[in-house]
Amino acid sequence: MTASAADKARSSRETPENRRHSLIQATMRAIAKFGYAGTTIATICAEAKISRGLINHHFQSKEELIHQSYKTLCDEWESQTHGMLQDSYQQPEDKLRSMIHLSFHPRLFKQEYLGIWIGFWSIIGKSPALKKINRAMYGLDRSTYQQIFAEIADQRGISIDTRNAAITLIALTDGLWLDWCLDPKGFSQQEAEAACLDVARRLITAP
Repeated sequence: MTASAADKARSSRETPENRRHSLIQATMRAIAKFGYAGTTIATICAEAKISRGLINHHFQSKEELIHQSYKTLCDEWESQTHGMLQDSYQQPEDKLRSMIHLSFHPRLFKQEYLGIWIGFWSIIGKSPALKKINRAMYGLDRSTYQQIFAEIADQRGISIDTRNAAITLIALTDGLWLDWCLDPKGFSQQEAEAACLDVARRLITAP
């Protein structure tokens, strides 16, 4: 069976939404393996095991496919972290610990997943479209942490610079992600989580 015939056979079995999702996932895997510079239509096709024609049918360009892939990645992050903090009865300090724990959960804190983020981070500064998505995601992270820190400050009757605390914790998390991605043997998931919890405790302790 030729590549074109295989694509047609696959097309008859999958919905357009499922096909787009499969192509986006293949793009993420390609970025994790080859970085952004090495991710081409050809490498995406090889990863997805389809021909170029199927990509062209669902996406107008590589840039659109990259854009949709990063948006999907950010949506998944939001679902895996913020989506788990919907319990209105959870105490604010529990929310803080949960957010940190989720950031280093094995389903997120793994080589391939972090490799995808590193690949996208390398080009965000050059892409206004990706920068807009990234700004919205980090804005949500900051506002969530700020709200948690504000609730803790109110509960404890102390003063916390909530924005500074949020920026500090996010920067530490991102730094640990980057360091671990470069050298997974440098420290464990448990050590990374413990480091963030230690900083969090300092941020909510009155001077």
